[in-house]
Formats: sequence, C-alpha cells, structure tokens
Amino acid sequence: MIDHELLKKALTIAIEKGADFADIYVEKAAYNYVTADDKKLRTALTVERGVGIRVVIGGRTYYAITNSFEEPAILKVAAYVRDAAGGSGNGNGVIDLREKKASWKYPFEMPPASPEIDKKVDIVKRADEGAWSTPNAVQATTSFRDHQRDILLASTLNDSIVSHTLGLTEFGVNIIAEKDGIRESGGYGKSFYAGIEALTGDCAPEKFAEKAGEIATISLTAKDCPRGEMPVVFAPGRNGILFHESCGHGMEADLVEKGTTFTGLMDQQVASPLVTLVDDGTLPGYPGSFEFDDEGTPSENTTLIEDGILKNYMHSSITAQKSKVKPTGSARRESFEFPPLPRMRNTYILAGNTDPNDIIKDTKRGLYAVEPGGGGQVNVFTGEFITSVKLGYMIEDGKLTYPVKGASIIGRGIDALRDIDLVGNDLEVHKTSGRCGKGQQVPVGIGMPTVRVKSLNVGGTGDAYEEATDE
Repeated sequence: MIDHELLKKALTIAIEKGADFADIYVEKAAYNYVTADDKKLRTALTVERGVGIRVVIGGRTYYAITNSFEEPAILKVAAYVRDAAGGSGNGNGVIDLREKKASWKYPFEMPPASPEIDKKVDIVKRADEGAWSTPNAVQATTSFRDHQRDILLASTLNDSIVSHTLGLTEFGVNIIAEKDGIRESGGYGKSFYAGIEALTGDCAPEKFAEKAGEIATISLTAKDCPRGEMPVVFAPGRNGILFHESCGHGMEADLVEKGTTFTGLMDQQVASPLVTLVDDGTLPGYPGSFEFDDEGTPSENTTLIEDGILKNYMHSSITAQKSKVKPTGSARRESFEFPPLPRMRNTYILAGNTDPNDIIKDTKRGLYAVEPGGGGQVNVFTGEFITSVKLGYMIEDGKLTYPVKGASIIGRGIDALRDIDLVGNDLEVHKTSGRCGKGQQVPVGIGMPTVRVKSLNVGGTGDAYEEATDE
C-alpha cells in the first residue's frame, strides 16, 4: 500500500527528537452491507483508507491520522506528532525494518466486501423468508455485513514491518412476534473470519431465523422472572457475556493501572478454585483471533485466572513496559483512526468435570439462564456489573419447569467469580456478532461451559423469590 522506504523515512522523522518508540498503521478497508428490514432490501459498499502515526514517550501516546497515502501528507503527520510529543533527546534513526508476513490464510470463496452481492442478497432473502414464517411475526430484520481490512504496520518497537489481511463476516436475524397484545423479540447472530461459505449446515441462514424465532415464540408464553437473591445456572456458550462484562474489562492492563477490583491481586485467589479463565487470540476463525495484534506482537492464549488464582493481565506494549512483563498480544484498534488499547479477544472459562445435567439436578431452586440479553455494563473500578437474561427457566427440585423472561443480573464481578461452585464439562465458545466497546468497537468471542453461581441478585418484574427448603 505504501512504499517501505517511505515508512522508514516517516518513522525516522517521528523519533528524531527522542521517543520510546513510534509506529505507523496503514489500512485499506471495504465494508459491504446487505439488510432486509420489514421486507425492504438495502445494500451498501463503503471504502475507507488512512494512516495513523503514533509516538510514545514517557509512557504517553501522541497520535494523528491522515486519509492520504501521498508522501508529503504522511511526512507532515509524522513531524506533527513528533513535535506534539516534544522530547529533548536525539533519535537514533531507523536503520532497518524486518518484514514479517502473516502465515494465516483466509481462503474466502468470495472475498469479503466483494462488489458481487448476488449470493449475499440470496442469503439474506433466505433468512428473511424464514424469519417471516415465525408464528405471529410482525417485524423482522436480517443483516449481513462483511469487511476486508488490508493492514500494514511499521514499528520501531521491534524494528519490523507486518502486513496481513483480516476478513470478517457478520450475520444476524432479529424477530418481533406479537400475540394477545404482547410483543417479544428474539435475535441470533454470529461473526467469523470466513466468507459466505461459512453460512452452511448449522450456520445456514434458515438456522439463524429458526433460532431467533424460537426465542421470540417462547418469550411470548414466558412468565416474568422472580426477583431476589438466588442460585443462577448459566447455559454454555453465549452466556460468556457475563464474564466478559463482570471481570474481563477489569483485567485489561490500562484499566488495572487506574485501579480495578483486580489491581494488586496478582498471584492471589480471586475466584473459585474451579475457575480457569483465558483470553485466547489464536482460535482459528473466531472474531477475536488474529496472527498479530495492532502493535505487531504475535497473538497468544493468555491465562488470566488459573484454578482461581490471578495470573495475568491483558497487556499492550506500553502497559507491559510499565509492569516489566511481556505484552500479551492484546493491543487492538477499531481502525487506523484509533491508537491501540489492551482489549479482550476470545474470553472464556475452561471446562470443568461436572455433567451439566447434574448441575441442574443439584439445584433445589433457582434460575437457569439460557439466552442473554443485549449485552451489559460494568464499572471496572468498583467491579459492579449489570447484564440481562432474555430467556431462562426456573429450576424447581432439580428440574427445569416454566420459562421466564425479563431478568437482569446485578453483582460484583470478583464476588461472582468466587461464588462459582459447579463448572460443567460442556465448554462452548461462541462466535458472537456483538462488538466490545471501549471508546472504539472491536469484534470478540465469548464462551463458557455450564456454570452455577450459588447466589446472584436477580432483578425481575415477577414475584419475590422464595428460597427453597427441604421441608
């Protein structure tokens, strides 16, 4: 995209007043959208490109961008960031940059963001037809989005030039059903580093519609969830959003520096001994996976908590230098418009040894959370979080009884981790279509096996929860 000699010249300018390091992030991206909203089909193709130049000095970041790939514009931005960063030293110059080519390949049948949209339109139509066949459906939205990002990163951090391509496909269906004046919604989506060829089998468009319709239909007959303190058993897979919100952000090193509930607890017990939590950027095809992060550091599988003991935070190069540890390949950015930050990738709890059926049988009374709601929120400094349960079932005498809806779960992340008393052997890592926000949006994966938290505060509009007794 840009001549390597120009990158060297720009980096030489960026560090010539003295800096810890500097990097240049070059991106060309194309985004393709196909949506069907109330049976109205829309398509769009947008193309973006730009260059972001970062200078880091004294642990502080200075960043500027340009949409031009022309030499005068790039050198001007390099000089601007250099002057903004200040510094009183002299740069050593950029002598050589080693080229590192990505070995991960994405053999797309049709490249993401290809202007050929007939097949993509067909996929959306198939899902939309399935969505409208849901009993009592009054509204349906089907969305297909794919993008291709060609990335070139030159950095004095490790004297390298890294180039790679990421191509993400996102697909989802949302349905609103109405019966007897009651409206309920159901949604299901996934994203993956693959093309439309991934939308087959269990991921066929009709399957997305079927799943979303099932959630909406059951919700119409579900009762309001009881409220109060109760045991909560989480179904595997998508409920991993609970731990993404409740504790994942609190282990991102830039936030740890500011003081989260996990600050200063390295090598201490922060969770049940049954819990091993990882943040893995190496799972092939998952939305939080990549060969190199956005600083050029190879991705890895980072163990955050091992047998309940805090072992690692998620580090960028800046936070790693401050802590005198190695970066974990967790530096991510939404696009060239943003500097990188420590971010989650695919975050999940490893499987335990308990049969998930036995977890239900062992629960006298409580909530079985099946489908999560639309994300959640967390105060990383206090650890307090809130997340929602779109659809669940009450557990009575060790059996699933009637469906419930509209539950919210409120708690403190570190307390929820410590209160996990059963972990199933049925780990599922979900290729969620949701994005993680932290001033910028990035795709992530979430997951978990069946897990029981012995006590959580459940909010709902149903009756007050009554604790089970042996009488």
